[in-house]
Amino acid sequence: MNEALNRLLGRSNRPDPARADRAGEIAELARAALGLDRETAVTVQELACAEPGCPPIETKIAVLGEGASRRWTIHAPLSEVDDATIRQTLTSNPDGENTPQ
Repeated sequence: MNEALNRLLGRSNRPDPARADRAGEIAELARAALGLDRETAVTVQELACAEPGCPPIETKIAVLGEGASRRWTIHAPLSEVDDATIRQTLTSNPDGENTPQ
């Protein structure tokens, strides 16, 4: 996104410590919910969603490694995602989204 649009939407390219802290908390919740060890990489990102009908910001959680990567999407910004939603999203589909059957 360009800087003018970011300003219009109230966003900035500057680092946001609160968002970084929340991303770390979500990663730790994912580790606990999925029983992952410290060696398994977990990433949490807040991204713009351009798909029709999608909220403008979504949270992506990804587990990398263990032979295969897995990912989940929560259609809300990091700051609006509560711990119960994270646990429910991960435990109801521990294999992640778009997993081949």
